[in-house]
Amino acid sequence: MTDPTPSPTSTSTSAPAPAPAPAPAPAPSPTLPQYPFPVGPFAEPPEEYAALRAQCPISRVRLPSGDSALLVTGYDEVVAAMADRRLSRAALREPGAVRTVKGEDFSDNPYNLLNQEGAEHARLRRLIAPAFTPRKAEKWRARVEEIAHELIDRLEAGPRPADLHHDFAAVLPVWVICEMVGAPVEDRDRLHRWTEALVSITAHSPEERLAAREESAAYVAGLIAERRRNPSDDLLSTLIAARDDDNDRLGERELVWLGINLLVAGHDTTVGAVVRSLYQLLRHPGQWRLLTEDPELVTAATEELLRYAPPSEIGFLRIATEELEIAGTRIAPGEGVIPVMHAAGRDTRHVGRPEELDITRSDAVHVAFGHGTHYCPGAGVARMELQVAFGVLARRLPTLRLAVPPEEVRWLGGLLTLRPESLPVTW
Repeated sequence: MTDPTPSPTSTSTSAPAPAPAPAPAPAPSPTLPQYPFPVGPFAEPPEEYAALRAQCPISRVRLPSGDSALLVTGYDEVVAAMADRRLSRAALREPGAVRTVKGEDFSDNPYNLLNQEGAEHARLRRLIAPAFTPRKAEKWRARVEEIAHELIDRLEAGPRPADLHHDFAAVLPVWVICEMVGAPVEDRDRLHRWTEALVSITAHSPEERLAAREESAAYVAGLIAERRRNPSDDLLSTLIAARDDDNDRLGERELVWLGINLLVAGHDTTVGAVVRSLYQLLRHPGQWRLLTEDPELVTAATEELLRYAPPSEIGFLRIATEELEIAGTRIAPGEGVIPVMHAAGRDTRHVGRPEELDITRSDAVHVAFGHGTHYCPGAGVARMELQVAFGVLARRLPTLRLAVPPEEVRWLGGLLTLRPESLPVTW
């Protein structure tokens, strides 16, 4: 036992040693790692994330634009960054701000909900919140199940191997969001084409991204005009009628861009989550068998798959508006910071055996829907869609399996979300 009596040379009234000053952010280097990183084998997260988490959860990388930014990969650090109001999406529009890509992209649009901060962002969130309550999500569950069953009917009637990506995962979310928003389902191919360009990092040119933005805006403006003439029980009609304190309607541009947000963000990330999760379930046949034998596991399986196989490996860039510190690293005003929420789910400080897929686990922590003021407003709807997709497939096609070796499935890069060229399956 240690003797608590002070030694002759010590004093109990000495001031504590000052805390060490935070380390400055890593300085730029001509040999910085190029971000985004290549996807790992079997669509696993880039191998660089694990190394960066182990060495330093905040590291500097080079972006496709040529600018550098700080990459945040640890769970605690990602949560801290996403909650910090001094890291701003709106500041991306300031002259000379760090950019992900050269030329215009979705970060330049001030009407995009993701790019807003402060009181205006809170106002818009408040106006759309009633459309995304848990009760609203559950109201749609039966209809989503009907759509899933119809798609599986088509799979069973078609040739084998079937393409589970193009004929199921890529169709279910866009069909659902079209019905929810009030867009004709037959327009889903156009919506898919615009979405591919709008969420592009390096797969499309600036001109293609701008054209998609203009075409989709004109399309949604037409839908709004039609709903004003003929209101219906859909999200667009709800948003047209939305008021804040009974006097503040959404403006026309706000309506258009909320409509685009719903149609694009409302299905693209869900497509990525569905197809990537199904690939991982089928790549781990023991986990798929567990789900087919116990359908009650679908809720836990959904959370584990969001942790293990989130829809993207790319984080959204933010700009520091003043000096701040995260995990002992000092971040200067004007620095670009990318909290990679999809890297956080493999943090060994929070998840045991993070490299293993286990749909029975109880520690499936993740931030796949974000954190803080930009937490995804449609998270409840997305969770419901994932649960339906996995649950209905497990009941209808319990012998579902990959029709090719897992390593032969090719994954597309350059987009915000991760998806395969095709996902051949049989049963």
